[in-house]
Amino acid sequence: MFFIYRIALVFSLLGTTTLINYTHEAYVSIAEVHLSKEKHSVEISIELTAHDLEYLFQKEKNHSLKTNLIKEIESYNDVILEKYILEHFKITANEKNILLKIIGNEIKTNGTLIVYLEGALKKQILPLTISNDLLISTFPKQQNIVNLSGLIKSSYTFNRYENTRTFN
Repeated sequence: MFFIYRIALVFSLLGTTTLINYTHEAYVSIAEVHLSKEKHSVEISIELTAHDLEYLFQKEKNHSLKTNLIKEIESYNDVILEKYILEHFKITANEKNILLKIIGNEIKTNGTLIVYLEGALKKQILPLTISNDLLISTFPKQQNIVNLSGLIKSSYTFNRYENTRTFN
């Protein structure tokens, strides 16, 4: 009987250890959005925690992200990642969707994932609306900070209660 309790304890500790690997105090992403009048473009970098994204894919999509290592740069090579980012980070200008394209991503040695995007801007961009609910479905405390530069200078923090913001 004691043996069964020990096995149960070991399995419960293993489960706790796995859970601890994905638990931390702050859940934050930071998006830098540069609106260039000269280039008529938007350039975006989104920084988030790679293992949080991996956990989301395992939990919600039953999918493991695949990594590449090219010239000492580790990145994800996965169409599902691109689809997820483009579904959960959107920009509209003058009430028209801006078609964003992912141009790459990289996983830093500290576990940070940076996703790079770009899109074309029309002459009239106001009002500009951003929707950002990255990781919120899995991590309700997730906060997504967006810093705007160029044509609009502003900053906003998105969360599960407020995931869309219009800038005039």
